[in-house]
Amino acid sequence: MLSSVHNIHERKDDMIRTCTVLVLSLMIVGSSGRAHSFSRPPTEVIVTMDGRLNYPYISSNGGPAYLQISLATSDVRLTDRSPLNVAVVLDRSGSMGDQGKIEYAKAALYKLIDQLASDDILSIVIYDDIVDVLRRAQRVGNKAELKRIVDEVYPRNATNLGGGMVEGFRQVKRFAGKGYTNRVILLSDGLANRGTTDPSELNRIARRYRTESISLTAMGVGLDYNENLMVGLSESGGGNYYFIESPSSLASIMNRELHTISSVVAQNAFIELKLGRGVRIRDIVGCEYKMENGRYIIQVGDLYANECREFTVNLDIPEGSGSLVAARGKLKYDRSIVRVGRVEGFSATVQYTRDAAVIEKNRDLEAQAQADVAASTRKVENAMRALDEGRREDAEAELKEARAFILSSPAASVGGEVGAVIKQQEEKLRGYADSLADDKDGAQRAKKAIQYDNYRTQKKR
Repeated sequence: MLSSVHNIHERKDDMIRTCTVLVLSLMIVGSSGRAHSFSRPPTEVIVTMDGRLNYPYISSNGGPAYLQISLATSDVRLTDRSPLNVAVVLDRSGSMGDQGKIEYAKAALYKLIDQLASDDILSIVIYDDIVDVLRRAQRVGNKAELKRIVDEVYPRNATNLGGGMVEGFRQVKRFAGKGYTNRVILLSDGLANRGTTDPSELNRIARRYRTESISLTAMGVGLDYNENLMVGLSESGGGNYYFIESPSSLASIMNRELHTISSVVAQNAFIELKLGRGVRIRDIVGCEYKMENGRYIIQVGDLYANECREFTVNLDIPEGSGSLVAARGKLKYDRSIVRVGRVEGFSATVQYTRDAAVIEKNRDLEAQAQADVAASTRKVENAMRALDEGRREDAEAELKEARAFILSSPAASVGGEVGAVIKQQEEKLRGYADSLADDKDGAQRAKKAIQYDNYRTQKKR
């Protein structure tokens, strides 16, 4: 039932979303201080950003409201991308010998090597219970020799995932901050059972390197890896997460990841959100966030060309009269791959009224639909936690509740694109429930597929 959901060959049009947004421009020009002989002609990237409330008018008594933040970049082809600084961290534990995983992984690496440019930096780290640097970070050089080195890798022993990840970060750090797009690609098919295995500590390490503009992508292969860990690492590391059920898909996914990181505009982007007096945050869906110096920092991760992202902020609006600026937001980043022009922020204002008809008449149903979809993904997360804890019936009940919730959305009866958003999510939720019911031998496969698709829904990917 979830073939269109968890199959890694999903159509590219799943990544396209419609965002109604305020247009501002970023001017991208050649990066200064870069130790390369070629220069990049100016390229204009249009970025759209807006913050909209589902209730522009609210009761004088205050109440809950959703702030829907839209962030999108136009579809441009950079005529000359920045060079890449990539570390591939490859699991070589014994289980990688099953289903030909190690051979598929090597084939994916061969394809990656073929597509890298002479200015790109590549390092290769392999790990089982021991971490080995197969190739230190350096220019690509002789590709035939690189492939020969990769060809000598074979599976053995246990899984020191944490040690491999840290070494990957160390290799990338050697060239970080020198005009490169920095990314660690971590691939594993099993459980971290050697070295550092605590997810919270591994996530902390990924966050620390993220502040140095080194992002992390996590690729889980097969059905035996820890999907919670891999999702957490990708979230903390600001990169991507992939559930790769069939190892034969590895080459196409590696190619997809290379295409993605080749379109990076800025690394470690974040939205700085300042709330109005008395406004409180209940939840933010689709990202990690934290409070810092009286402002909320919403982590975006690396910012790509041709991308559309939505962030749903669940607010409590205080009682009042007249108007209130509920939130102001600014887009920032740690470093840009190229020079970036001025980025203006947004301001979301709510008007107070005692007239319920005015409140309902002015409800933003597009923002409402996006917010209700986001809220339903939280219910799916609850279902996944229940599965982890062996409470299958509770998981099924949570998925049923999520579907009932989305069908009760005020936007469900609206036509056009707004209603289509609700219908699409309802179909997904129905598919989740059917997949779980069909998984007679356990929830391992269904859980990974559902969690992966829910992740993609939250990220609008």
